[in-house]
Amino acid sequence: MSVSSPSEPDSPGAQHSPHVPDVPEEELKVCAVCGDRATGYHFHVMSCEGCKGFFRRSILKGVHFTCPLARSCPITKAKRRQCQACRLQKCLDVGMRKDMIMSEEALSQRRALRLQRRLAQARPAGLTAEQQELISILIAAHKRTFDSSFSQFQHYQPAVRLCIPGPCSPSPPGPGVPLASLSPPLEYLDEDVLPDVFSMLPHFADLSTFMIQQVIKFAKEIPAFR
Repeated sequence: MSVSSPSEPDSPGAQHSPHVPDVPEEELKVCAVCGDRATGYHFHVMSCEGCKGFFRRSILKGVHFTCPLARSCPITKAKRRQCQACRLQKCLDVGMRKDMIMSEEALSQRRALRLQRRLAQARPAGLTAEQQELISILIAAHKRTFDSSFSQFQHYQPAVRLCIPGPCSPSPPGPGVPLASLSPPLEYLDEDVLPDVFSMLPHFADLSTFMIQQVIKFAKEIPAFR
């Protein structure tokens, strides 16, 4: 019976062993110190977060551990906390390097740099060329259609007559008199000079029509609305 090469898993004769399940690559990484699931290379060795932190703290603090037995304690995931001396020695035996440990200051600087990079990636990117072009089109359309002097409104000004008091109006009030008393009573006004209040309604209707026409005129200047 021919056995397919491991480098050719997709060949017709290749079959998976029933005793070896398909395990994700991340779960196959084990800590070289205790056998727990590793998170990556730390201090030159594939290790877990627990052994990484233990090795770093032990070296930075310079603590001298003593083994109560004969320095042959088993270091596993369940027993790695029982003997710190043997655990540290195994970290060194599997190849963890002291010179790769960063100081607290250097570690803080690296964390700050990583934070700045994450914030920079989270910020929205600048405007695209298409967005900048659209903004330019809108500004140009606004300049072509907007009348900053409002000269076009002169055709929509209503002919409102002023209330001119007659000769029988009282003298101007003194200080402290409410502003409402500045308007003369109706009995002191001539009938032919009363303001035409109802003429304002057609005026507002004309203004609304004018503003809608201005919006349409502005929209026609934008290619997307055409």
